[in-house]
Amino acid sequence: MSQAIIHVVAYAVVDQQQLLTVRKKNTHKFMFPGGKFEPGENAEMAIRREVKEELNCDIDLNTFKRLGKFVTTAANEANTQLVATVFQGGLMGAPVASSEIEELRWVPIMAEAYDVELAPLLTECVLPQLRAAIGS
Repeated sequence: MSQAIIHVVAYAVVDQQQLLTVRKKNTHKFMFPGGKFEPGENAEMAIRREVKEELNCDIDLNTFKRLGKFVTTAANEANTQLVATVFQGGLMGAPVASSEIEELRWVPIMAEAYDVELAPLLTECVLPQLRAAIGS
């Protein structure tokens, strides 16, 4: 059986060495705000829409940048590979759990362990890159 592949966008919001994570309804892993593309969207359009839907905020375009493209295991879909275009930046306004988001949680980037389960995109791909940037 071949592995399914999903393409998503994600948004890394960093504030005072804390990273904003979200937990979607009926799931247990915390992940980045973001999601799948809608027809006709490019990555920038998709992440702006997803952040508005999930956090009820706009992206701060003055701090908006592409962090990279990462391939890892999907957090909530069995036998599925995740291809994620990840952006980093700030928000215009205070984030509020909206749409399918059950909970928001700020996690320390430099922590050695976490009291919540994080998605592979965070633990395997983005947190190591953010830690390296803070440490340099």
